[in-house]
Amino acid sequence: MTLNYLKQVAQAADSLGYHGVLIPTGRSCEDSWVIASALVPLTERLRYLVAIRPGIISPTVSARMAATLDRLSGGRLLINVVTGGDPDENRGDGSFLDHSERYEVTDEFLKIWRRVLQGESVDFEGKHLRVQNAKALYPPVQKPYPPLYFGGSSQAAARSRGRTGRRLPDLGRTARRRGAKTRRCA
Repeated sequence: MTLNYLKQVAQAADSLGYHGVLIPTGRSCEDSWVIASALVPLTERLRYLVAIRPGIISPTVSARMAATLDRLSGGRLLINVVTGGDPDENRGDGSFLDHSERYEVTDEFLKIWRRVLQGESVDFEGKHLRVQNAKALYPPVQKPYPPLYFGGSSQAAARSRGRTGRRLPDLGRTARRRGAKTRRCA
């Protein structure tokens, strides 16, 4: 894969009027933040759905990255909250948490992340995360912060998604199974 190839795909999606593209994350992928940063100046309207990984990165660092890319893109950033993933990959990235603990971390992470992007100076002490005077000096374009999207269909995922996130389409399932999963998580 080359930057020229990614440029062709992004510009085609942009010119065809696609709302946005999901940039995959994980060890079998190029870094989604670097890819989005490289493609933003090459497109005009296309939005980029880029992953944040609670438990892998600091919520404050992640918030500043999101604010920066949102500003540089003119408000075209979408956030994909990735809580889970392959357990072997998680361990390789330094996360040894079980399923329920990963969602506890996600909840704490998003409490900090949202408040930082809303311009607050945050002091927080939770079960897994602790910050003092966490802040981002340069706010995102989108208010209160770029839209959040969540994968996952467990009850823990539904709780983390709450009222402020959107569920990613579950493209790997049949329509009937998607409907059952969506109803169960609602």
